[in-house]
Amino acid sequence: MTGDPKAPRPRQSLLLPVLIPLVILAAIGVILWGFSRLLLQMEPHAATATALVTAAGIVTVVAIVASRKRVNTGSLFTVGLGVAGIAMLASGAAILLGTGEEGTGGEAVVLTITAPPNAAVDNFQETSLSAPSDTPFTIAFDNQDPGVTHDVVVASDDPAKDPSAQTFVEGATITGVASTQYPAPALAAGKYYFFCSVHPTAMHGTLTTSPGGSTEGGGGGGVSTSITASGLQFDTDSLTFEAGKPTDFTFNNDDAGVPHNLAIYTDDTLKDNLFTGKIVTGVAKGDYTIPALKAGTYYFHCDVHPDMSGSVTVTPGSGAGGGGPPPSGPPPSGEPPPTSAPPSSGGPPTSGGTTTTVTASGLAFDTTTINLPADKATTLTFDNEDAGIPHDIAIFPDASATNPLFTGEIVTGVKTVDYDIPALKPGSYYFHCDVHPQMNGSVTVG
Repeated sequence: MTGDPKAPRPRQSLLLPVLIPLVILAAIGVILWGFSRLLLQMEPHAATATALVTAAGIVTVVAIVASRKRVNTGSLFTVGLGVAGIAMLASGAAILLGTGEEGTGGEAVVLTITAPPNAAVDNFQETSLSAPSDTPFTIAFDNQDPGVTHDVVVASDDPAKDPSAQTFVEGATITGVASTQYPAPALAAGKYYFFCSVHPTAMHGTLTTSPGGSTEGGGGGGVSTSITASGLQFDTDSLTFEAGKPTDFTFNNDDAGVPHNLAIYTDDTLKDNLFTGKIVTGVAKGDYTIPALKAGTYYFHCDVHPDMSGSVTVTPGSGAGGGGPPPSGPPPSGEPPPTSAPPSSGGPPTSGGTTTTVTASGLAFDTTTINLPADKATTLTFDNEDAGIPHDIAIFPDASATNPLFTGEIVTGVKTVDYDIPALKPGSYYFHCDVHPQMNGSVTVG
């Protein structure tokens, strides 16, 4: 009865004809997505060449498979593997070659140029730059001038003086506050001119390239005139000043909403403070005047974030007193007083009422003397007005700051707490902030 035309025919599964195109489409989607990620990592010309090679390979594989007399599931699987293999091999080779080319160039050279507020009058922050010759570099341009448009152009000379001057970098204008980067070609050893095309007469400087030249501003070895805090770190770990005279210094804080400052000490023990700059909450600028220092090496850091630190080199100059210890005496008017030791322990207490409140503001206490009654526990109110900055009060027998007699809770401002000071015998003691030991003074009990 097998030849009976009325007999039911075997039913063919409909699942396979549906699954095959779906699986193929999914595979194509995965391959295209992965291939696009690889192309985005390449230079434009390398991506174009890779895509063309891959397309040619795919056409070749499909043509070979299509030329067969019978195309089955195995043939389709072969096409899929061939397409994936060609795409991966082509893109991998391109990325490998691109990485090899980049690796031969060594460490990237980046020059920072800043347009501070009122730059159209005050010029760029950096007016003298240096870089290695015959090496491509990048100009990191930081426009800190709110609402004002600036750019950076690098030429062989001032176009206003030499109309035939050749232009090497012509950066796009940006309106502050904003930043961008301009790629610059390798320049032969020599001296070049950079300027803002929007304010060419007021904003300009020189770029010197030499074999093995550094990327420092200021012409190398000159007096430091600024520092920038960005990303919870300074843009340099070395400052240079000339001995024997004050220095006008600009502190730039590019960390939005974060407080920073610059303080200089004799060394990293922070025992003797030579200068404490006002706290600047970014994005903002602060104008400091660094006092005259004697020739030598010192230490600087941010009082709010002490891990942001570096060294200060003071070079001999005209009128400098040569080497030797740092100057004594108070810093210039308007700065917090330097660290001072309290009266020796056991000395006669001075008269005066009981201190009931101590305030921390601007990285300084509002008093350097605390008066407490003898042999009696006391409540001392501690008011921290430094937003986001931790402070406390700790009392010690003397300025060695060992064997504390009382350690208060660390308070991150703005906040007020009451400290319960234990009964102390008559005499003179020492107090400081454990977080910022340069904030200190004497405790008189009597």
